[in-house]
Amino acid sequence: RTLRRQFPVTSARGPEAVLELFRRLGPIQSQVPRAPFLTISSRLPGVGYDTVRALFESHQLVKTSNIRGTVHTSVVEQFGWLDAVARTTRASQLRNVLKLEQITPEQLAAEIEAFASQDWRPRAEIVSHARAWLSARDRNWVAGGPDLLSDSLIWGHSGLLRRPRDTRWEKRTDIYHRRARSLLPDLPHSDFAESLASLVQVHLGSYGPAQRVDLAFFFGTGLGAVDEALQRLGQKIIQLRGPNDEDYLDLADAPSEGVMDPGLRLLPEFDGLLVGYHGRNRTRFLTEQQLPKVWAKVNGLFSPVVFHEGQLVASWKTITKGQRTDIEVTMLDPHPVLAEDLFADAITATEQVLGVKITDLRVRAPLR
Repeated sequence: RTLRRQFPVTSARGPEAVLELFRRLGPIQSQVPRAPFLTISSRLPGVGYDTVRALFESHQLVKTSNIRGTVHTSVVEQFGWLDAVARTTRASQLRNVLKLEQITPEQLAAEIEAFASQDWRPRAEIVSHARAWLSARDRNWVAGGPDLLSDSLIWGHSGLLRRPRDTRWEKRTDIYHRRARSLLPDLPHSDFAESLASLVQVHLGSYGPAQRVDLAFFFGTGLGAVDEALQRLGQKIIQLRGPNDEDYLDLADAPSEGVMDPGLRLLPEFDGLLVGYHGRNRTRFLTEQQLPKVWAKVNGLFSPVVFHEGQLVASWKTITKGQRTDIEVTMLDPHPVLAEDLFADAITATEQVLGVKITDLRVRAPLR
């Protein structure tokens, strides 16, 4: 069920096909700039770089910090849901970390949005303005030196869109922020409960079957909020008995399209086949012994991975020196080294979506 949802079958490769993919997959974790590009090439191989860049430039694909304080790319239709959930779940963190007493998280959010309503603001300017504003209004606020957590809570407000300093969306860090509703004035407003229910439906339609704990993790909420969302969805949700005789949730409408074996694909960093689930459930497509090879728990980083015959079988990386870009693949034990010709189509798709030429491919045996 999951693979049929993740790998659609369509001949279209234009802008609307990309937007439909994001409607289907839901928000894509994107703190690595190229991740949304590679999500596209691994699900819709053949989409070109200019197509994706134009969708970002026209704000049809939008990137912001939202659920779990993490960067996600989404379609505009889902932005309001993500914003509503993120504002609610991070309110207590804002109060505690910033030691707010006279000022509420809602007042701080309104001031940040007002400051970034007319122009794209560098995050350093947003932080400096917010710190000065808090210092004048909240006696409990201590305007000390730079603090990474405090500062990231300020510039990482979910009501701001992010962009890089130029049009190289696949390479640059997003250091500029602007109020989303200034750029997209028709964005609808949604409350928390309604938004979470809508997002749960999207998530199960992308990663289902899944468990309650997966949904709570992904959206940064408690299990009670998830249960309320499921109750709102009513008969749209069914329960299934899964591995280890555990209960899973899924949409009542089983996937009727998509393929279980799309061929070898090069998936991005933080791919949803891993991060779409709670940490204890990330072995759906690889083993518990293989997971540490692609997930560094110390810093929370996920390697780009190779999907082949229904499994995640290797990690991969690009190595760039001057004008040369190579791909190096390291198999996961006990998978044997794959023949290089199996990578041909996936490399072509990667070249097209990133606008690069891959010079060489090296496939290495598992590291012992």
